[in-house]
Amino acid sequence: MKNKVAIITGATGALGCEVVRAFLNTGATVVTTYRRSEKLRELQEHIGRTDFHAIETDVLVTAQVKAMADEVLQQFDRIDILVNCVGGFLGGVLIADSTKEQWQQMFDLNFKSVFLCSRQVLPVMIKQQSGRIINIGSKGGLQGASGISAYAASKAALINFTQSLAAEGKPHNITANVVIPSIVDSPENRAAMPKANFETWVTAESLANVILFLSSDEARDITGASVPVFGKG
Repeated sequence: MKNKVAIITGATGALGCEVVRAFLNTGATVVTTYRRSEKLRELQEHIGRTDFHAIETDVLVTAQVKAMADEVLQQFDRIDILVNCVGGFLGGVLIADSTKEQWQQMFDLNFKSVFLCSRQVLPVMIKQQSGRIINIGSKGGLQGASGISAYAASKAALINFTQSLAAEGKPHNITANVVIPSIVDSPENRAAMPKANFETWVTAESLANVILFLSSDEARDITGASVPVFGKG
């Protein structure tokens, strides 16, 4: 990974933080997006490193996504890997009680962000004739359940989008895959479900290692895959 340039969105979240750490440990050049400076400082403190490049970006705004990608190209002249870690969760809301704003929020965070970032880097990767795109799905995207309809639907759309992305990228040596975790062990999830058995959850470190593998040359023949990472649950 020493000659690779990786963009990691949502890097200040629990999963994104571990993905940043994993890529830095391989010697990759890491570019992260962030929205709040205090969250960026927390990321730096948590991993104990500042040797990555952070660009303030709202990944739901087309112009900002373009500006971010342009800045990466200006500095490093290539984009090898995109890991879309931005996302959000909404649970406990029945369909009859849900609002269009809640649905819009889920599709913005879990789908639109991935679409905008992938669309921006894809022409760069086509020109290079190489690239890796890894998206974060959810077990809920494979099967809907009561109370998570908007979230599950947005993740299902993401899985389908990744398959189309893989098909379009295949002639250009570009792979696109989606990892499918169950519940990720994070401070937010522990606070939301304090009585759950955390030992059955997927650790962010474990998921980051799967993402790292899918970004590597060893995974060059894997594309369009939905990779289950369910832990012990």
